[in-house]
Amino acid sequence: MQVSTPQQEKFSKAIFRKILVPFDNSKMSDRAFWHAINLNFKHKSEIIILSVFYSEQHSSSFLNYNTHQTVIEQKKLNEIKIKHKKLKEISEEHGIPCRTFIATSSSITQTVMSYVYSTKADLVIMGTRGNGSDRKLMLGSVSLEISQNAPIPVLLVK
Repeated sequence: MQVSTPQQEKFSKAIFRKILVPFDNSKMSDRAFWHAINLNFKHKSEIIILSVFYSEQHSSSFLNYNTHQTVIEQKKLNEIKIKHKKLKEISEEHGIPCRTFIATSSSITQTVMSYVYSTKADLVIMGTRGNGSDRKLMLGSVSLEISQNAPIPVLLVK
């Protein structure tokens, strides 16, 4: 009979219950998503996927599709929506709950930080730089700013 110590029981519980993955449709953000999946095999934490579209004209954090269609090209928005759906399906195939969000903002960093707080995320997993199909989706300096200012651990993937 194996007896577990209080220390072992402490570490058997999920440390990260909610993992936020800022996603810009780049290879690095794909890798960040798969790291979140792999980290979840034991604990089945929730994955929260967030895509932030940069817009100088609108500072609203939440995307109103009707009023922002002229700001964000509909094609790129649809690509992200399709990718979010695929990532959610992959996550759920592995038994991992997943929520997705699309936002537009004049400050990608502030929006990601806002979602850290509003979703009560325990960990952020993100790429070190955005090289997606649209560089406006994630700026290269965002990962540095998030890693320095987030109140929770940040795992940078390269």
